[in-house]
Amino acid sequence: MDEYTDIVVATDGSEHADRAVSWAATEAARRGADLRVVVVREPWEDPYAISPTLQEEDEREHAELVRSAAAIASEQHPDLSVTPVLHTGATVETLAAESQSAALLVTGSRGRGGFSGLVLGSTSMRLTTRSRCPVIVVPEDQGDPGGEVVVGIDGSPESERALAFAFAEAEVRGSGLHAVRVLHDAYWYGPADYYGAWLEDAIRANDSEREAQVAPWRTRYPEVELTTSTLRGHPADALRRAAESSALLVVGTRGRGMASSLLLGSISHGVLHHAPCPVAVVAPAQEAEAQES
Repeated sequence: MDEYTDIVVATDGSEHADRAVSWAATEAARRGADLRVVVVREPWEDPYAISPTLQEEDEREHAELVRSAAAIASEQHPDLSVTPVLHTGATVETLAAESQSAALLVTGSRGRGGFSGLVLGSTSMRLTTRSRCPVIVVPEDQGDPGGEVVVGIDGSPESERALAFAFAEAEVRGSGLHAVRVLHDAYWYGPADYYGAWLEDAIRANDSEREAQVAPWRTRYPEVELTTSTLRGHPADALRRAAESSALLVVGTRGRGMASSLLLGSISHGVLHHAPCPVAVVAPAQEAEAQES
């Protein structure tokens, strides 16, 4: 698969989208990458050409919207290469196509009009599985830009991809990386006297699997300061706590085992709803599609 460096940010002119544009511009400047600011205009439904004036006005409004969003990025980083892009089509399919030549696809936490629900509804779930690159969701609270990167892992291939992305991000940012594994409190039906011993064994096994997963990456990224921890409780709550004051929280698309539901699904959907910092969703779609082609 080709290596792309462009960052794509999707906007609809909302306040949340403006924050995403600003975040994406800073990220592009940090990486020395180009930025594409994309607006997707839904197709105009007027088969009998009854309202051509309204259609022309709609086109002008969307053209102005993408120019204004690009201006936000250019004003913030004057030396940044910014390209405004206006598409007409279905939102998810259009953004997925843009992601084919991007390093990152950035969106806000919610939108307005035809773009509403992109991140925190069914549309976003489709986008994170259709995107050929990681999707970054920028919430209202953007965390600490100088903070560490946090990644949720569970030993699955999906979390391995998330871990690889998280190490690369920490290296680019010159920040520390915190790898978190969550031990979901299990129902216990045995004698109470044995619960403590069982839990200690479970924690030791969990810690051993966690360290085995990160060991090769410690060697590959010796300059990245890595810390690891096992947290107990509900995975979404544990990840949100771990990511307080962080720069970025990284999750994959599925989970399994005692750290089940750590990745994309109902748990990470909850993380996106209440994220304390931008969230990167790393999906395997680009690898699977590349193998199929």
